[in-house]
Amino acid sequence: MINYIIYVSFADAAPDSIMRLSTELAKYNIAGGIKADDGRGYFLPPGTFIYHGKETINEVRDAIHRLAETIQPGASVVATETTTISWSGLKEVPNPA
Repeated sequence: MINYIIYVSFADAAPDSIMRLSTELAKYNIAGGIKADDGRGYFLPPGTFIYHGKETINEVRDAIHRLAETIQPGASVVATETTTISWSGLKEVPNPA
């Protein structure tokens, strides 16, 4: 499996565009959060997503761009393949009680 980090932005974004996109991407196991080695989860910055799959980087980019354009025209998408991810300052996902 290949790890991808994807960044999506919209020109003149409507207030709910990223939230709507996040909801749609979640249906395809494309997450707006990341899990640490210790099992704790963290929210990625708005418009940033992670995906583990076998598709090529161009297939991932194009699929997300097509979906984003259905949410709001004027989407910009950057996809990058990654082997190691490190972060700092991300908000931790609350642990459900």
